Amino acid sequence: MRTADIVRLRDISRQTAAQHLRELVGAGRLTKVGSTHNARYLAARKKGYGGQGRWRFSALHRTAALDEDEVFSEAALRLNLKRRLSPAAYRIVNYAFTEMTNNAIEHSRAPSVRVAVECSGGDLRFEVVDHGIGAFESVRKKFRLNDHLEAVELLMKGKQTTDPRHHSGQGIFFTSRIADRFALESARLKLIVDHRAKDTFLEDVRVFRGTRVLFTLKQRSRKDLRTLFDEYSNEDYEFDKTEIVVHLSKKEGDYVSRSEAKRLLFGLERFRRIVFDFRRVTGIGQGFADEIFRVFQGQHPGLRIEVVHMSDAVEFMIRRAQRG
Repeated sequence: MRTADIVRLRDISRQTAAQHLRELVGAGRLTKVGSTHNARYLAARKKGYGGQGRWRFSALHRTAALDEDEVFSEAALRLNLKRRLSPAAYRIVNYAFTEMTNNAIEHSRAPSVRVAVECSGGDLRFEVVDHGIGAFESVRKKFRLNDHLEAVELLMKGKQTTDPRHHSGQGIFFTSRIADRFALESARLKLIVDHRAKDTFLEDVRVFRGTRVLFTLKQRSRKDLRTLFDEYSNEDYEFDKTEIVVHLSKKEGDYVSRSEAKRLLFGLERFRRIVFDFRRVTGIGQGFADEIFRVFQGQHPGLRIEVVHMSDAVEFMIRRAQRG
């Protein structure tokens, strides 16, 4: 809507209409788009929500010739995100939203993508949904894996992409680590990375055709995207560190065999630093430990392996393997 529309519909002067519009923009209820003489005013949708405002934007786009930056710019304007988010949160959401939308555009093989962004209760949430091949199935086929569980493992290592000429494979890795809560759902699996609860886990869900990404971040977050990149990069700014949450790889039984270890190690030779997180793992077998901490480490002497959240039984087997 333009100033002239307000004048015509409300039968008021241009000066009065302009004053009301300035007040609404200042209150964050409208966003001004364009220059002074050709300005348009856009309203976000507001609903009652537990005594607070809920501001939501959603759109359905054809993926052909779609630019993820334009999709984010539209959402940012409609919701006035520069005002609603801290500068740090705005940078993070810009990065995460465009990375996840680009995945849908370039990897899903879907004809369209639906996006939704919402601010409520002090949190920003966005959702990116497509009904294409599915993230886990795409990775399974590309790397000739046995099932979707192995695809989840590979995606969470980073540097894994179905299109290495055009993508680095870092988007999901860093987006899942900068979010307060991140979820990736496809087929029968839902991967959840919950930094508020300090947990990462998988859920079995009803079959979802395609991929759904859910991202949550505090609107006034002070997290620093550059600090996260630095944590996983070397002095040459190369992405050289990854973290492996071991319990995600569990299919059935304990972590006993060399074959289980080899599956977990697939693709890790690309890194120089690896952190194995053994939370929720009560014990491991000799073959499993030997394959990682003696054989693999011996084959890659320049690679540094760290271990966190070990039980006494896990630590015993690792130390035994390291002693050879």
